[in-house]
Amino acid sequence: MYANQLGSFYHSVGDFEARVESLERQISREGERDFHRERLEEALGGVLRAAADVEAGLSGAGRLLQGTRETFRALTSGFFCRSPSIERALRKPRGYAGDHALLDMYYLGHKAPRGIDRVLDDVHHATPAVQAVLDRKSYVVRWLAPRIAAHPACRVVDLASGPCRMERELLEGGWGERARLVAVDQDPEALVYALEVLGEYAHRVELVQENALRIARTRTPHPSLAGARYVVSLGLFDYLSRLVAVNLLRALRRLVEPGGEVLVGNFATGNPTRTFMEWAADWVLVYRSEREFLDLFLDAGFEARDLTLERERARGLVLLVSGRVRR
Repeated sequence: MYANQLGSFYHSVGDFEARVESLERQISREGERDFHRERLEEALGGVLRAAADVEAGLSGAGRLLQGTRETFRALTSGFFCRSPSIERALRKPRGYAGDHALLDMYYLGHKAPRGIDRVLDDVHHATPAVQAVLDRKSYVVRWLAPRIAAHPACRVVDLASGPCRMERELLEGGWGERARLVAVDQDPEALVYALEVLGEYAHRVELVQENALRIARTRTPHPSLAGARYVVSLGLFDYLSRLVAVNLLRALRRLVEPGGEVLVGNFATGNPTRTFMEWAADWVLVYRSEREFLDLFLDAGFEARDLTLERERARGLVLLVSGRVRR
C-alpha cells in the first residue's frame, strides 16, 4: 500500500546524498562560497519536502512512519552530525535535544569551522526556529528590564534556566543590581555550566537544582522560589503535556506574590522548521495554538483580563503569554 510512497521518498534521500557529496567536492576545491549555501538549502528543501509528503501519506501508519524516520536518520546522520548543534540534538547526552549546551551554541553562534560542515551550520543557524530561540531570549530580557527597574528588590525566578545567558545579559546591562535572581534547572550539569557563563556575576544569581515536575505536584515549593515577583520560563513548556503544563502553571501562580507575573514561552503551531527538526535532528516539541496556550492559563486559575499574548517578534514562532497574579 505504501511501497510507491516509500520508494519515491528513498529516491529523494539518495538524490540528497548525491548532491551533498558533489557539493562537498566542489567546496574542497573552491572553499566556501555564498552560492554553496544556496545549493545546500535547495538540496535540503527537496528532501524535507519529500519527508513531509511521506509523513502525510503515512499518517495512519504510526509504526511505519516512525521506522521511516529512523531509517532516514540512519542514512543521513553521518552528514548532519557534522554540525555540532545537530549532533548534540541527535545524541541527547542530557536525555533531550534542547539542553543547555546546545542552546548556548545558538546563543554564541558556535559553528563548525570550515568546509561543508560550516555551510551546513550556516544553513542550520539561519533557520526560523533557531532565530526564534535567539529572539525569545531577547524578548524576555526586554520584558524583565523595566519591571526590575520598577521593583528593584524583586525576586525573579527563571525556570529551566539552561546556560543563564538571560541572567548574564540582564546583569551586564545594569539591571538587577538589587534584585534576587534565581535560576532553576533540573540538570546539575546545566548549573555548573551556568557558573562559567555568569563568570564575575555568579555571586548575584542563586542556582537551584529542582525538577519542574516536582514543582507541579507539590504545595511546598523550594524556599528560594516562594514569593517571587516574576517567574519566567522560555522553553520548558515545549516538552510538557497539557495536564503537566496546567499543574505547573497552577503551582507557579501560587509561588508568585500578588501583583506579580508569570511569563511562559511555547513554540506555536506552524513552525516551518518542524520537519527539519524532527527528521534530521530527532527534536520533537509540543506545539500549541494561541487558543490552546491561553487555555492552559485559564485552566490554571488565571483570569482572562490578566493575560497578555505576544510573540518574540512580529509574526514570530514563539507564543509568549504573561499572566498577572491576583489573590
